[in-house]
Amino acid sequence: VIIPFFQRMEQREFLEGFISGVDAFVQKIISRAVTKKMEIDAQRRSGVSSEGVDLQDIPREERLGPGGLDPLEVIESLPVEMQEAFESRDIDELRNVLMKMDPKDAEYHMKRCVDSGLWNAESG
Repeated sequence: VIIPFFQRMEQREFLEGFISGVDAFVQKIISRAVTKKMEIDAQRRSGVSSEGVDLQDIPREERLGPGGLDPLEVIESLPVEMQEAFESRDIDELRNVLMKMDPKDAEYHMKRCVDSGLWNAESG
């Protein structure tokens, strides 16, 4: 599949068609980026959060995770470094923080994160 592709690229009309397709794609990306930036700016001006619903606005009973724990209570009980890693959604930073902790403490905190729904054990 790859060799015939490059062999066709040696023919001028195929190369020109490929380049024009790439240029059109780049223009679509640029156009979408500009549109998306305007949408984000409009959202910020209107005060609508792209993050979704604030958990504090949801009754405690409705926000309980799969293990019956409240994600707000759990995140507030985490060490500051873990809280920052969760809030920034930086998995590598979370791993670094966990590696620095005592294994029993790390396991305790991560179990609470799973039970509250802050962390999906299957995906990470």
